Amino acid sequence: MRKFLLLAPFSFCAVTSCKDDKIRTYKVATDPSAESPALPAANPASEGSRQVEFTRADSVIWQAPGDWKQEAASQLLTAAYTLPGGGRVTVSKLGGDGGGLAANINRWRGQLGFEPLDEKDVAGQPLKVSDSNEEMLLFNLTKTDSTEDTLGILAGILPLKQETWYFKFSAPVSVLRKSEGLFMEFLRSVRIPSSQKSAPVSNSSGGGKIHVTAPDGWTSSEGSSMRVASFSIAGPDGATADVSVVPLPGDAGSILDNVNRWRSQLQLSPLVSADDSALGKKEQTPIGEIFISHMTSTEPITDGKKAAIGTAILKRAGMTWFFKITGEATLVHTNLEKFDSFVRTATFP
Repeated sequence: MRKFLLLAPFSFCAVTSCKDDKIRTYKVATDPSAESPALPAANPASEGSRQVEFTRADSVIWQAPGDWKQEAASQLLTAAYTLPGGGRVTVSKLGGDGGGLAANINRWRGQLGFEPLDEKDVAGQPLKVSDSNEEMLLFNLTKTDSTEDTLGILAGILPLKQETWYFKFSAPVSVLRKSEGLFMEFLRSVRIPSSQKSAPVSNSSGGGKIHVTAPDGWTSSEGSSMRVASFSIAGPDGATADVSVVPLPGDAGSILDNVNRWRSQLQLSPLVSADDSALGKKEQTPIGEIFISHMTSTEPITDGKKAAIGTAILKRAGMTWFFKITGEATLVHTNLEKFDSFVRTATFP
């Protein structure tokens, strides 16, 4: 994914203690008429009919699915959860910049047996924190050739003015791939009740510049901070689809890893070989060689309907560009030809 980097917990005691954190947890019924804190609604796909927990610890609020089992508080962690499908999610904080981005990433890499990176090579994928000007950085610490039982870490790091927050999912690679979408929903639930200015963080992910021309029927949308282009598509009976263009620095993961990430979002089993015909195909275009992949869920997963994803990956000048259309399956399928043409309109300043 991108440069999404992912196991064993941090040893935070040597730097700071979380024992004095004030944590408040609210159990809120999923009935929309029920009174709840002023937080965004949970994703029905991950929530179902379960209860959802809203947790506030000092300057940060997050929402954990109701079937995540919360562990007893400890001096090392602000919160910790055991997931029903396996793995563990922890929430921790350090004062200031926590010793620096590179130091923490290399600590995780050391736990997984990876070689340390130079500070200039540590790059995370930005994720805008809703209702604020803050950005979380996403990291995926797994190897492309990892076996399914190899341990890995998915993490989000949120730097604030006086502290840095760490949200970490530790599990075998097979569990990470299966539950990555759920962990991402957890990260997207993070909110900051009181505005704080971010602490300086070294992140070389960059933005990249591109010009694309959208076809008729597509509407420009705000998207997120990591997108350089974003569009929405409206279909019949309330069906919708989303189109995004996201640049990431460097290789940003193998084709197989990225396709399997998208397949997990559609609740499809991962592919095991880069030679599998279901992976997709290469095509030569005026902007370079692109890799095209299409996939559709086998079961209804969004509002009682199947969902689909169409993608194109372009590696160019030290950047990896991800073009993606996702949404209700029929609407995505009817827009695939437009999507294909859209990708080929790309020009680079």
